[in-house]
Amino acid sequence: MHRWESTADALPLDESPGSPWLLIPPPARAVFDALSAAGIPLARTPFGPPLLGVKCGCNDAFILLASDRDDDLVDVRAGSKGVPLRHGVVERALVRPLVRGETLGPWRVAMREWILWTHGEPVGTADEPLPELPPHAARWLAPWRHRLAARSDTRGRGPWWALFRTESAHATAARVVWSDFGRAPRAIVLDVGDPIVPLNSCYVARCPSLLDAHALAALLNGPLAAAWLNVVAEPARGGYRRYLGWTVSLLPIPRDWPSARTSLALLSERAAGGAKVCRAELCEAAAAAYGVSPVTVAPLLAWAES
Repeated sequence: MHRWESTADALPLDESPGSPWLLIPPPARAVFDALSAAGIPLARTPFGPPLLGVKCGCNDAFILLASDRDDDLVDVRAGSKGVPLRHGVVERALVRPLVRGETLGPWRVAMREWILWTHGEPVGTADEPLPELPPHAARWLAPWRHRLAARSDTRGRGPWWALFRTESAHATAARVVWSDFGRAPRAIVLDVGDPIVPLNSCYVARCPSLLDAHALAALLNGPLAAAWLNVVAEPARGGYRRYLGWTVSLLPIPRDWPSARTSLALLSERAAGGAKVCRAELCEAAAAAYGVSPVTVAPLLAWAES
């Protein structure tokens, strides 16, 4: 059990009505506030507010395991707990790589899955569903037609095979994708043109450049941003947190971002390439980006690990 004393006006996150209380000891709160003052909330930077991943409303219909073959079709199988494994084929042009929160690890995707992509090319504006499904995809989705047509997002808003919130699948900019649930954020970088589709158990930041994306990923995968976010993130059982869009929108991005991003990005590029990057390196680089020393941020890190 932890005990400390604080004045009532020291508890809220900010001065806005209904602001949440931050129940952390004064030394950790001082570091939290110092980092906040040293940055600009993510949503107010060129990154903009995070986007929720693509919503399908029926994972059993759209999420696939796929095996290649020598024609324009792909062998697919699908199934989940309580749902029998099903085999079939679909058109290769409609199969896209998928990432969801459960399969997303720091720097890379832990499991290879696919999504039946029933919209336009995700490298462009992928908002409009196909006007008609090709025959194999139509046959695959047919058993779920009534369930798909009954989705709340479907009614009166396009064909029954539509996907929703597809903006996060646009690959016209570099993207950072992170899981919405965990003990700490887990983020990967997707370059321009990468066809990976993030599911709605992920959030996405569209980035001005690949350099910016790697720098943001280095922050999110590091212990300092995790400690800051865990103060405001919605708690769940077992020490887990929910890294929702509104939560990460508040993350302070260092004010001198053009200077800070280079050293952060180098660490991310190394880690994404398979090199080992330790927590101490990420913490030191993040502290330097905010213009503080690792010693200064120790109370917040200690509280996060308690």
